[in-house]
Amino acid sequence: MDRKDFLKKSCSLGICSCIVPGILPVDTFAGNENSESSWKEGFVKHRFSKLIDLMDENLTEETRNKILENLGRECSNRSGIDKFKNDLQGFFQHLKTTLNETATYDKERGVIRVETAERPCFCPMFDSQNISESICQCSVGWQSQSYETILGQAVEAKCLESVIRGSSKCVFEIRLFAE
Repeated sequence: MDRKDFLKKSCSLGICSCIVPGILPVDTFAGNENSESSWKEGFVKHRFSKLIDLMDENLTEETRNKILENLGRECSNRSGIDKFKNDLQGFFQHLKTTLNETATYDKERGVIRVETAERPCFCPMFDSQNISESICQCSVGWQSQSYETILGQAVEAKCLESVIRGSSKCVFEIRLFAE
């Protein structure tokens, strides 16, 4: 018996301890590739949401936020943001054309404001209907790292509104530190 057959049979008999009955549909282990990708995606989203719940339950807010912000920073580092170094307006244009997001910079106050379009949460790692509000700190980390990379200076990002927290869009404020 090969590995795939073993997993199909084991899990259908309830032997697989990592899949709780009722989480996955009966045809989860059907043989076609799309079904396999689909159940994996659902499983990962569920597992990631559960991890965030466990972090909420077991970590201080400060520790949890630091972890999630670092996760967002890593995502930014892997996004190709380097191509916008010293090109803030180019990045704003990129946000507008690719994501329909609006970004403005109030130079006098040293504040960038980013507003997404009205849409579900952008992150593919979870189902936005089943995730803790604390996940928004991941986006705060992404915003921080992205603008620090683009501007070459430290910033502080805050999430003012988010879809996860009940708004129809996400709004971020990024404050530049005086040089």
